[in-house]
Amino acid sequence: MKKIIFSCIILAGITSCVPQKKFDDLENSYYTSLDEQGKLNKELTLANHTIETLQKDLDKTKKELYVKDTALDNAQKLMKISQSEFEGLLQEMHSALNSSSNKSQTFFNQLTDKEKQVEDLLKSQKDLEAKIEAQNNEILNLKKQIFVKEIQDQVK
Repeated sequence: MKKIIFSCIILAGITSCVPQKKFDDLENSYYTSLDEQGKLNKELTLANHTIETLQKDLDKTKKELYVKDTALDNAQKLMKISQSEFEGLLQEMHSALNSSSNKSQTFFNQLTDKEKQVEDLLKSQKDLEAKIEAQNNEILNLKKQIFVKEIQDQVK
């Protein structure tokens, strides 16, 4: 058993030795890898910094978007309120115009009726004036006849 262990140790010692050229290549490769790792760490740090900056910009943009979205919502609400008020005022205006039109029509009809009444009264007045004129003429004729008769009676 001792022989087997001793053989394994010797075998391990012989096989674990690396030639100098291969060692130098491995060492150069190791340092090259360390340099690349350093460069990659710098790039990673830069990338992380860029990600942080972009994240801050994204957060800022989200806040601005929220503010603008809120402002837009408020503007839309005000626009709906204004539209509703406008429609109400438009409806009131139409009602007022219809009412005014109806009142104007009623007033016009009343005015037309009054004009007809005035025309009828003027016609009646002219008829009465004509009758009065006729009666005045008749009275004058009668007075003349009476006067003539009185004169004739006095002459007789």
